[in-house]
Amino acid sequence: MPEVNVDVEVYCAACGEGLCGQTESTTGRQRDQPQFRVDPCQRCLDAADEEGYTRGYDDRQGEEETDDA
Repeated sequence: MPEVNVDVEVYCAACGEGLCGQTESTTGRQRDQPQFRVDPCQRCLDAADEEGYTRGYDDRQGEEETDDA
């Protein structure tokens, strides 16, 4: 089978951050198609961490208000 090289640009669907430096083309195939592996975007990982922190903080604040009543 001949080898084909293709240049692609990869972007995060959530925030639009470029992911080319975090994308790796693998030699494996998935469902008889070439596959790419992409690490999560750091901006979205940071946002998810912040969201989890905020949710936990808000939940704890709600518990303290209930305890004070």
